[in-house]
Amino acid sequence: MQISLPALSALARAGAVGRAWELFAGAGFDRRTDDPAALAVKGRLLKGRARLEGVGARALLMAEAAAAYAAANALSPAPYLAINAATLRLLAGDAQAARAEAAALLAQLDGPALDTPYFLAATRAEALLLLGDRAGATAALAEAAQIDPDGWGDRAATVAQLREIAAAQGSDSGWIDTFAPPASLHFAGHMGIAGGGASEAQLKTLLEQHLGAHPVGFAWGALAAGADIIIAEALMAAGAALNVVLPCPPAQFEAQSVAPAGPAWAARFHALIGNAVSVRIAAESATSVHDPLATAHAGNLAIGGALSNAAQLASGAAQLIVFDDAGGGANTARQAARWRGESGAQYDLTVPRDAAVEAIFPPETPDPVRQMAVHLCVLHDDLAGGAALNGEQVGAIASSVAAALSGLPRGAIRSAPGGWELAVTDLPAALAAARRLDGLGSLAVGAHLAIGPLIDDPASGALVPFGPAPALARRLAALAQTGTTLASDDLTVTLCARGVSACRSELYYPWEDELGGPVHLLTG
Repeated sequence: MQISLPALSALARAGAVGRAWELFAGAGFDRRTDDPAALAVKGRLLKGRARLEGVGARALLMAEAAAAYAAANALSPAPYLAINAATLRLLAGDAQAARAEAAALLAQLDGPALDTPYFLAATRAEALLLLGDRAGATAALAEAAQIDPDGWGDRAATVAQLREIAAAQGSDSGWIDTFAPPASLHFAGHMGIAGGGASEAQLKTLLEQHLGAHPVGFAWGALAAGADIIIAEALMAAGAALNVVLPCPPAQFEAQSVAPAGPAWAARFHALIGNAVSVRIAAESATSVHDPLATAHAGNLAIGGALSNAAQLASGAAQLIVFDDAGGGANTARQAARWRGESGAQYDLTVPRDAAVEAIFPPETPDPVRQMAVHLCVLHDDLAGGAALNGEQVGAIASSVAAALSGLPRGAIRSAPGGWELAVTDLPAALAAARRLDGLGSLAVGAHLAIGPLIDDPASGALVPFGPAPALARRLAALAQTGTTLASDDLTVTLCARGVSACRSELYYPWEDELGGPVHLLTG
């Protein structure tokens, strides 16, 4: 598979610096001294490698990265190239060169605009900090924040680099923290609250006090009648971006968890859905009422969404739970138990029930046909590309894959065009298999977690999944570079919620329309 510079940049951004450098050098990009795009990626990769090294090797690689950025800037001048070269000079230990390059760049920033207004202001802040002008850097960073107040991804990158500069200078970085992205929140609460009643009034007062003391920028949760809706309304009133996570499609969720409480709750539900920044569905077309599998998965997706966002923005995370006097209900308690202490603060509010939930809402009903599974698609370049292979070559490929998949139930594996497809109901086993497949170096793997019907096929002996999950895993595999695994957002945020430490994931593509969300690189 031919590698491109944008793909290498994506690998570097995702944290797969070693693999990206291997592909970069293998394609000969490291020998291109007259290509500013290749030199810029070289600088980025060397900077990423430097951050993984000890002090001595780190300084050498930072110096090489600075030289690559400077060479790219000499060929095709751009503020981002010049500021990276200057900052990396400092991180390599050459403060004098860093100041000289920062001063030269500042003089150029007053000329014709060569970047967006935000990045010009952020670049000015970085250059001024390199020159020791903290007051000027603060003013420039405030200007950048005013220009793009909601550009949190760009802000996070800016703040991270400024913190590196402050650390290298041995100066305080507390002032930088005031510009960091705000906290991310997961919320949940019981449904036993009557609209307009005493418990709702009490909860509103508690929420006003809590959010005043603990500001939130982003929030994830469901919208059942009761505490969920009241919390979501308070968050939106406080300016937080609401991300709704439902166990089933909105119309079905409304019929099950909102409308039985009355039309007023339904109207509030629709208002929130209409103003949410995102709506995620844990399982399409649930066939049973209040399917507990989908409800639990939605809770994991909401928790993982908050934690993943906080990690990407290098900001804080917290959980807000509304209990009743007895510590319930069951789903709320389950989500509270899922939160790990190291994830961030957990805040509990207690509000008594004043609505008879059991008399209003139907109970949970499991669906025995549907199961949660990790769907893997394994593609081999030669098999997928129709290369002319003899039987011995095909057998060698199949044998290596079979060894990597040993231990999985045979019914979980089936052959497919260009490779193999799997549906594995054991999450740790699926992740272990993906890591072994990565180790072969000749495969591209796509991974997706989904709820759907899994049917034993008596003809093939395989466990056959129905629904869109296998096709989504195949599209991920088609995007992946050989030797890597790309995972869906549903899988990666679930891993984050469960605190899985056996593998980690990093953002690879911020958004992929065909896949309905971000794509992540899965690494061991």
